[in-house]
Amino acid sequence: STNFVQKSEEARKGVLSLYRDFYRELDWTCRSHLLNVSIAAARQKMKEQFVRNKNITDVRMIDMLVVKGRMTLEEMHHQWSQDYNCYAYFDDTITQKEKSCRKRAHIHGQIL
Repeated sequence: STNFVQKSEEARKGVLSLYRDFYRELDWTCRSHLLNVSIAAARQKMKEQFVRNKNITDVRMIDMLVVKGRMTLEEMHHQWSQDYNCYAYFDDTITQKEKSCRKRAHIHGQIL
């Protein structure tokens, strides 16, 4: 029981650290990728992404999401990800189009 509490506290610290790092990084990301998104809108979208996962209690899942978040942050910072991929995080219409395209491709038996 004590071990679980320690691990959940470590996971919480990891999430807060990732949130802080993303918050600080967004200004650079928006400028370096020439995104037509205000910093306030980008930070709001980032907050929505974190809030969406707030009910996850499995420490292993939280750790996995933090690792994936760190990878995304590093890709954006070093500009390894394309501008389109960065913009897709902040623009719901692009995300919906992409989902729709993948769904149509899956229905027709195509592999993406």
